[in-house]
Amino acid sequence: MSDKISLLLKRFAVAAVAHHEALEAMDEDRANAHARMITGLYKALLREGEAGQDGLLTLTESAVPVVAGMAAVYLMHLYPERCLIVLRKIAAEPGLLGFRAGVAVERWETGDWTPLT
Repeated sequence: MSDKISLLLKRFAVAAVAHHEALEAMDEDRANAHARMITGLYKALLREGEAGQDGLLTLTESAVPVVAGMAAVYLMHLYPERCLIVLRKIAAEPGLLGFRAGVAVERWETGDWTPLT
């Protein structure tokens, strides 16, 4: 994996945690800013081709549920089976994180999913 991809993945993980913290604090402006950053990092990873996509896929295995969940949400349209497994596991978590993962699974299963690109 290139240094560039590693850096993008680290930034994605940090932004995912910061986004979650902003949501928990009910800081909409900060949450939206981090969501825009995550989207930009996702697009940058995809521009790196298969290596960038594979790197993001490894984040679905992160020990940090916030990071794994965010990666799963962004890759849902490419790897639905794998991402649903991740999101269902996170949906069992208490609090906002589990709730958000459960909503994501429900939206996918009802056909209301909109890709985050």
